[in-house]
Amino acid sequence: MSADGMLWSAEAALERAFLEALRADAEVQSLLGSPARIFVAETDQAAFPHAILERHECADRSASGVAGQAHTLTLAVRSRDGGRADVKDILGALRAAGEAAVLSLAGQRVVLIQTVYSDAMRTPDLREFRGLLRIRIITEEVA
Repeated sequence: MSADGMLWSAEAALERAFLEALRADAEVQSLLGSPARIFVAETDQAAFPHAILERHECADRSASGVAGQAHTLTLAVRSRDGGRADVKDILGALRAAGEAAVLSLAGQRVVLIQTVYSDAMRTPDLREFRGLLRIRIITEEVA
């Protein structure tokens, strides 16, 4: 397998492990249902509120002879009934669960999980509130 193929595999593994950790969190489940409504693609069938993984960016962060990556995951929250307060509660639960996550990844070690951005706003159609949460995860390859 090429180095590029291994990177994509590592990205997919990190994404799966991170989303599983969020879905397993009791506070997240209390707000997004059980199983938690956290999706990896847009869906018209989702009940409100729900969260969608909108983006997963990955950049090289190798240093001192150790290969590493910086992953930035962007989650979007959508709510209709609870307003801005509901979205902020969900963002807070996702943030806490994400930062507390213990991710077990083959060939990788998580160095840092950090929230870098959070915001809540009304959508232009005035029917929903939308929240955004960006979390950075720094990983290093281990032998």
